[in-house]
Formats: sequence, structure tokens, C-alpha cells
Amino acid sequence: MIYINLLPVREILRRNKAKRQIFLSTAAVGCFLTILTFFGVYQANTIANLQKTHDNLQAEKQQYTKILNEIKKIEEEKKVLLTRIEVIKQLKQSSSLTVHVMDEVASLTPPQRMWLTKLNQTGAGLKLSGMALDNQTVAKYMDDLENSQYIHNVSLVSASMEKFAERDLKLFSISCSVGMPNSEKK
Repeated sequence: MIYINLLPVREILRRNKAKRQIFLSTAAVGCFLTILTFFGVYQANTIANLQKTHDNLQAEKQQYTKILNEIKKIEEEKKVLLTRIEVIKQLKQSSSLTVHVMDEVASLTPPQRMWLTKLNQTGAGLKLSGMALDNQTVAKYMDDLENSQYIHNVSLVSASMEKFAERDLKLFSISCSVGMPNSEKK
């Protein structure tokens, strides 16, 4: 006996194959979408963590900025105080310098042979004017001033003869510079 299969087997096989392909395609797309979803969630979590870290660092930066501003303010105050201290030291040194210079001028002026009529100190400059009996007295006085530890660069500005109290006296003007000796400048 001959059996005839009237069922559309090929058609059924094609349909089954098509169903499998559709199922596999749907499963592949589903897996792909699931993987994309997990990757998206992972990226969102990473971004959230990075944002939290960024916010924490910004808050910490704000705290450090306040501290840095305070440090800058303290450094500026320190500079002002150091400047004031330096000015006080200079004033102290210059006031003692004036006393020393006056003492040197007074002690080096020869009595009965020379008279000072004018003494003018401006900063590091000193100008002396006076009368002497002769040129040798003026020259010796200039040498004595030059040998002083507080008076330097002594030079004769002018010298002239003038009658004073029926005597010929030498009028002179001396210019020099004053400063602390090297051992006291430290």
C-alpha cells in the first residue's frame, strides 16, 4: 500500500524554521536590550558616584579656600609688621647715629682755635660751617673727621678769609657723609 501524505510538511517545516528564526531574533534583541539596560544603569550609577565625589571635593575646596584666604591675610599682616619693625630699627639706628655724630663733631673740634657757626644734617649728609685761626687748623680738623668711624667722605666746600674782631679768620664750609660703622650695621 502506498501512503500519500497530504499534509503540507514542507510548509510546516518552513513555518517552524521561520518561527525559530523569529524567536531567536527576538531573544537576541531582548538580550541586547537587557545588556544595554544593565550598561545604562551601570553608567548612571558611575555618573552619580562621580557627581557625589565632585560635590564633596567642591565642598572641601570651599573649606580650604577659606583657610587659604586667612593664610594670605596673615601673611599680609606679617609683611606690614615686618616693615614696621624695620622702620623702627632704622629710626633707632639713625637716632643713635645723630647722637654719635654730634659727639664726634664736638669732641674733634679744637677749642680756642676753631668755632662752628652752622651744623646741618640731612639724611646721610652733614654740612659744617665755621671759623678757624688758620688753614692748618681746618686741614687737621678735616683729617680728624675723616678718621672718625661715623663720618666719611670729608671734603672742603669753600674757604675764605674774613676779618672778625680785628683778626683775619678763615671761614670754611665742609661737606661729609655720616653712617654707622660696619660692626654696628649688622
